[in-house]
Amino acid sequence: MRWSTVTTSVLGLAGSVLAQTDTTSFVDADTGITFQSYTSTDGITYRLALPSTASGDAAYDVILQVVAPIELGWAGWAWGGAMTYNPLTLVWSNGTSVQYSSRQATGYYLPGAYDGATYTVLKGTGVNETHFKFTALCTGCASWTDFDGNPYILNGAGDTNFAYAFSATPVDEPTNSETSFSIHDNVGRWIHDLAGARSEQFPEWVAANTPPTNGSLARRVSRFRK
Repeated sequence: MRWSTVTTSVLGLAGSVLAQTDTTSFVDADTGITFQSYTSTDGITYRLALPSTASGDAAYDVILQVVAPIELGWAGWAWGGAMTYNPLTLVWSNGTSVQYSSRQATGYYLPGAYDGATYTVLKGTGVNETHFKFTALCTGCASWTDFDGNPYILNGAGDTNFAYAFSATPVDEPTNSETSFSIHDNVGRWIHDLAGARSEQFPEWVAANTPPTNGSLARRVSRFRK
């Protein structure tokens, strides 16, 4: 199905009410990073680590990690819990490497490239026999400009509603970060404990897991542990 078709499930990402968080603490064996982690019923895992000072008062960087079954065409993370007017992170496997794409949608059609979020690929990124895994430092994932042109920052001292989407259909050009792709097969939401994701070790984790030449890890097979 292409993006010319709008479904009720897409429109359903407009918003929801926060409740008990859906995440748990998880220590990633490949990086040593302690994340707040959520795994969807579809077997896709979304993890997040924040600086100890993260709040709603000033923009901050995040470490994100996505682990998905190798057979998926792509997996996506909506940072504002909706399809439109917030940063979107898309990831997919390309043979023995992992590709990511920074997107934003201004309507219910194919999201365009988004330069408001930048990524540094970290260790713990790769492909094994069953899954692909993307780990990155992101500047601009936790803050953006909303529909009315106002700055918005995720309150790192609380919790927030994120959304995910995925498709089993491969993207059209796996080596191109600006490729077109099919509409999702499924969408969902979860409530992420941001306060629990904060740590004073954040700078150390970034330093320890940043490769000498960024991007080299995305071209190398890594037999990581989920």
